[in-house]
Amino acid sequence: MDSDVNNGVLDVVLGGELDFTNVSHIAAGVREAISVRRPAMVRVDLAAVTFLDSSGIGALVQVMRAADEISAGFRVENPTSYVLDQLDCAGLLEVFGLSPDRRDDG
Repeated sequence: MDSDVNNGVLDVVLGGELDFTNVSHIAAGVREAISVRRPAMVRVDLAAVTFLDSSGIGALVQVMRAADEISAGFRVENPTSYVLDQLDCAGLLEVFGLSPDRRDDG
């Protein structure tokens, strides 16, 4: 996980597998960054995520709720087709600011 705040935007870049073995640590780190830095917008880049299970989806929802608690915007960006399909199955595309027609990895 990498994060940076520029112009009121917290950019979070995630990669690899987001599953039950690692998401609690990742979600806690992002929630803390949101609480401390208080950005106006949180963007989560998923371009490098290779696997996402229900725990990973739950962590994204936790991060979205943490952003909502401080009235920050929240958006997921650059999901691979696999990740987009997982988020679509969970019914979260619109909530995360995504379109089902968008496929970033061809």
